[in-house]
Amino acid sequence: FGYMIDGCQAEYVRVPHANLGMFSIPEGLTEEDVLFVGDILSTGYFGAEQAKIEPGDTVAVMGCGPVGMCAMTTARLWGPSKIVAVDINQERLDFAVKQGIADVGLNPNNVNVGDAIREMTEGRGADATIEANGFKPTFDMAIDAVRPGGTVSLIGVFEKPQELAMNTLWIKNIRISMGLLNANRIPELIKLIKAGKISTNFLCTHRAPLNDIVKGYDIFGGKKDGCLKWIVTPYQR
Repeated sequence: FGYMIDGCQAEYVRVPHANLGMFSIPEGLTEEDVLFVGDILSTGYFGAEQAKIEPGDTVAVMGCGPVGMCAMTTARLWGPSKIVAVDINQERLDFAVKQGIADVGLNPNNVNVGDAIREMTEGRGADATIEANGFKPTFDMAIDAVRPGGTVSLIGVFEKPQELAMNTLWIKNIRISMGLLNANRIPELIKLIKAGKISTNFLCTHRAPLNDIVKGYDIFGGKKDGCLKWIVTPYQR
């Protein structure tokens, strides 16, 4: 929806074969509690899962948007000692640290990200980096900041082809994993939310009825007012 056929931001939507992709919301959870399991939370979880995180690892996430924050949130499940958020938006970095999904925030406008991560890891680099942005600068940072033998997990949507520094990847024995998501993880994510092990409620920063969706797009699209996700509620008559 929203790509090949019209999206769902309407009063009524007919979903072909909807019964094949339905999951029940467990008692005690709200719609907002599980709102992102079918999209950005599954993507973030996939990125963390493919990063091969071990307990005590240092993990750097390039991109502090909703997908990146979902990657940070789920990366905690593997017990890393440190999660580093990387973004040029200082407000989002501060938010990620305040929410406890990141331990450190690095702004590439202020520091060399690779050098800063090596400094905090005794010169090694991050054990895993997760690229959740889809741009060349963060792609290059993810490769530069990872330690020899580490893993680079790519979940950002790249609009342009990227060049791979093959000699660097080869010399450092870097493993690259990439992909969109694993939708089969949805039931598992719902169970984790039910158990209180993860939550994405902090992403729901703004709410308004369908009547105000144009205003919502202006605020969300312009990254105004600290907006991460604008929750569209039913049309108010």
